[in-house]
Amino acid sequence: MKKNDELYGLKDQETLDADPDEVVQDVLENACAKAGESFDAIADRITWPLRVFVYRRRQVGDADRLAQRVLECMLEELDCEYADPEGDATVPTSAMRSASLALANAVVADYVSWACEPTGEVIEYTRERARRECGE
Repeated sequence: MKKNDELYGLKDQETLDADPDEVVQDVLENACAKAGESFDAIADRITWPLRVFVYRRRQVGDADRLAQRVLECMLEELDCEYADPEGDATVPTSAMRSASLALANAVVADYVSWACEPTGEVIEYTRERARRECGE
């Protein structure tokens, strides 16, 4: 799974596919009533053209916000364990902020999001195209 992969699915499909032909194959398989039916018998139960939507993985949120949150959590944990219970919370130093931001930037750069969003592109499969690329 790569960060820039395109994925494909019908409008309300929950799990997306890596290949648009797989989407059409699934539609054809779901339309099957009996083993051994011809492509035409199956295709007669489908509304054509099939519209396969193209999706991309959502970009991960703001590294600055993540860096701040991680640093707050770490300092809170340390203060609970080691700080003067009557004292103030630890104020992050410049070095702490820089290190936290470097960590957040590295994580955001390599993190692969499961969540996807539509690109606006649609691939239409006519009955003829489905037969050619996915049918018999």
